[in-house]
Amino acid sequence: MGTETIATEHMVSAIRSIGHQPLWVVSRNAHYAGTFAGDLGIPNATDDLERVWADREVRFVYVSATRERRSFHIAAAAEAGKHILCDGPISNEREEAARLVALCHDLKVTLAVHHIARASSVHQTMKRLIREGDIGQIHSIVVARGGAFHPSPNRRGQLANLEGDIFFDAAIEDIDLVRFLTDAEPRRAIGISKQVGGGPQHLAFILAMDDGCIFQAHESFLTAEIEDTVMIAGSKGSLTASGTLYGRGSGTLTRRIGGKNELIPIRDKDVHVAAIQDFVTGLHGRPTWLSTGADSVANLAAINSIITSIRSGDVDIQQLGTA
Repeated sequence: MGTETIATEHMVSAIRSIGHQPLWVVSRNAHYAGTFAGDLGIPNATDDLERVWADREVRFVYVSATRERRSFHIAAAAEAGKHILCDGPISNEREEAARLVALCHDLKVTLAVHHIARASSVHQTMKRLIREGDIGQIHSIVVARGGAFHPSPNRRGQLANLEGDIFFDAAIEDIDLVRFLTDAEPRRAIGISKQVGGGPQHLAFILAMDDGCIFQAHESFLTAEIEDTVMIAGSKGSLTASGTLYGRGSGTLTRRIGGKNELIPIRDKDVHVAAIQDFVTGLHGRPTWLSTGADSVANLAAINSIITSIRSGDVDIQQLGTA
């Protein structure tokens, strides 16, 4: 449902790779749906959802649409009794996300959310090592990424948001990742941003987590491109992931204990195939590690708190005068 680039370039082949077949392409523009289906060898295309729901072979839907349209597709699929995998976040608004979660719960429909960072082999290894106590009690988490925003090329020739939304194209992904890695929840937020053009393009924030650790983030569309970094520091050592946040490759994981660095071997995997596998195998319960609709609500709550902190104003530092 929807014809965004991630579906074109990744998810259709991922669905096929695990033995399932995409049966329908749905778009509010029948021409787009038909072109998409023809390009990718999908047998059916439509702008009429009732035709899809009448097909008894349809078991689940993948929602690949703009954030503004995701809630419509999720609600329609849930009311038809279809399980849902959606690009994250499921909405721009926490309240709307909560309503979608409640709807899916009431209708006994799985709502899973594809945040690419969770599917990374490096990040899943980090989570395992943290749970095993490899680096002791977690005290600090630092996530840094920077570089110009690169909108996905749009196959329909429509204009994309060339500036990006730093909260929804970067920060929310990192909040979801940190919640996943630590199993902790944000409780307090402090944020500061730099406005350029129509909105914030440079952002720093701190979240106090309920397990006592502090999460610091640097998000920027203004700096020169840097190697993205996820660093988790504990009482016994630290773990540092590099080059893992954009889904372009596996990246690297380094463990530092006793003053020595050790490169942790990682078996690479396709993040989109991994997401589809976890979704399909979890349909009779819940996915093992995929983000859920409830996670989207929690992520959006943190984003709202950061935005509120930014808008509430800064506290000026008063310098002592000289005699």
